[in-house]
Amino acid sequence: MIKFLGLLSKKKKVKPELTASIYVAILQNVINEGFVEIKGFINNNNNLVSSPNLSNNDIVDFSTIIFLGNIQNLSVYFEEDHVSILRACILDSIYKDLEGNSQNLAIERFLDYENYFKELIVKYDSPVSAMAYGIFEKFNINDYQGALFKQKNKPNPILFNELKNLLKHFIWNWDDYLKKNKLKF
Repeated sequence: MIKFLGLLSKKKKVKPELTASIYVAILQNVINEGFVEIKGFINNNNNLVSSPNLSNNDIVDFSTIIFLGNIQNLSVYFEEDHVSILRACILDSIYKDLEGNSQNLAIERFLDYENYFKELIVKYDSPVSAMAYGIFEKFNINDYQGALFKQKNKPNPILFNELKNLLKHFIWNWDDYLKKNKLKF
C-alpha cells in the first residue's frame, strides 16, 4: 500500500525547469554532434541528382525542426496542462542565452514554425515523419531530386525512409527518463 501511494518510490523528484534544462542541453549536444551525419547523408545522397550543399549554418533550422518534433512528442507522456508547463520551460531553456528583443524574435520565429509543424503532424503519422518532411521542405531538397519526384514535389521514398531512420536518434527517450525521475509540477 505504501509503495502504491508513492511513499517508497525510488524515483527522483524533479522540477520541470530542471528537466527542461537537462532535456535542452542533451538534445543540443545530440544535434551538434549528429548534424554532421545528417548533413553528409543529404549532401552525398545517391537518390539526389545533385547536392543541396547544406552548410554548418543550416544547423539552426535543423535544430528548430528537432526541437519541434520532440515537443510534439510530449503529449504522449504528459497531460495537456503539464505539456504546457514543460513546453514553456523548454522554450525558456532553448533561448536563455538571448536577451530582450532578440529572445522575443527567436521565440516568435519558433512559434510561427511550430504552427507549420503542427500541420505536418496532421499530414504525417508521427513527429519523426513530420521532421523528415520539414527538413525536405526547409532545405529545398525537392530542387535536387530526379525529374519524376521533383515534378510530384514529394520526397523520394528511399531517401525519406533513410532520413526518418536517422532522425529517430534525435528523439528524447522519455521512457528511460521517467523510469528514474518523477516530474513535480
